Amino acid sequence: MTLLAYCKNAQGNVVKRIPMTNPVQQDIEALFTNQEASFRANRPNEVAFDGDWNPDDDELLTLDVMPEADVLIQAAAGNALALPVIDTANFEAEGIKAIFTSAGNAGAMRLRIQRFTGQQLLNRRRALLLQNNNFRELAETAFTLGTSLTCVIENGLIKFDSYHNLRAIFDLTVFFEEATDDDIDDLSAHASLNIADLDTFKGDATQTIRKLVHKVLNSGVLDQHTPHEIQQKAAGAGLALALNNGVVEVPQDKALARQFFRFLDDGLYEAPLSGQRYMTNSKRAI
Repeated sequence: MTLLAYCKNAQGNVVKRIPMTNPVQQDIEALFTNQEASFRANRPNEVAFDGDWNPDDDELLTLDVMPEADVLIQAAAGNALALPVIDTANFEAEGIKAIFTSAGNAGAMRLRIQRFTGQQLLNRRRALLLQNNNFRELAETAFTLGTSLTCVIENGLIKFDSYHNLRAIFDLTVFFEEATDDDIDDLSAHASLNIADLDTFKGDATQTIRKLVHKVLNSGVLDQHTPHEIQQKAAGAGLALALNNGVVEVPQDKALARQFFRFLDDGLYEAPLSGQRYMTNSKRAI
């Protein structure tokens, strides 16, 4: 068993080996094995992640392995002794984002990955170490291991339960792309919509609105419904839209604009029993 560190620093993204004594290797192997068992426990269901919801207690989310994660796979599959060794004298500058081990054989290898944060570096704190019945201040480089896994990589998938923790390791912005000004120009040119003041809309468009605009453009929803259908269905969800010369007027108020794009993204609805209207950014099809 080899303990590896995934580092992001001025030299790029690289995997390095963390040297350990044999007894420590055995203890860490047992630790990661137990953490993997806890990670999988009572989670028999795997659901492909599209950025729109948190998993239920019995679920793990999955993503296809992206090139960044493949760096870890290739390093673990190769000769660990050929990997560069972590700079123990300059540990803090290594930019460690994750610590991981591999298990299984080459044909069915899996990676067990912990997120690593600066809070795990003990030399950042006044740590005391017991020595001969007295405490001395820890001067050596030292760090703690995480208490749980962030993800497991196997069979071409990243399996995880927390987007927040996973994005601290890998760049997941592709799942939350924002509309550019050019995208908004494309939106305003659509035959079903009219944006009365395009420059003001661009200036007022929040990060949330730009993400919604990007999703709406890629979903094709505006091509699937006429302006009249959009107006009627929006009214059914409690959102009043105006038609001007047969096209939908995008609300100029930011809050109403956000509701409008939530509606187009199927994120605005009325509860059938209570009649209460809701906006959601966490949804999944059933």
